[in-house]
Amino acid sequence: MLRNHRFTTNLKLQSINAFGHKFKDMTKEELKAKVAKQQSIINDANDEICSCVNDYIESLPYKAGDKVSFRRCDVCWIVSIVPEKYRNHFTGDIEVRVNPAKKDGTRSNREFVLYYGEIDSIKKIN
Repeated sequence: MLRNHRFTTNLKLQSINAFGHKFKDMTKEELKAKVAKQQSIINDANDEICSCVNDYIESLPYKAGDKVSFRRCDVCWIVSIVPEKYRNHFTGDIEVRVNPAKKDGTRSNREFVLYYGEIDSIKKIN
């Protein structure tokens, strides 16, 4: 007769990370200091990503307020172009929001976000 067994051993557990490295036991204060150091590195990298994306946005041939066309819409106006964020971290992509034209050709109040392929197809209308 087979039974469902759980692994139970009397071995002392060691601190091992995902890469198999062994670490000494640490205090809560040491952990907080190590986490704070890594969070600082992450925040610095996040700031650098945001800065690079803002530089890219400045170099685009279209800006917020411009009348543009793209694959899905013949006439629309750009509301905003900002660095894209996901869970409070910048992704390195941009988020473009637009107002489509009404049937009479004027700017509507509706606003929607463009998808990645649509961003690549944006053309400025004079």
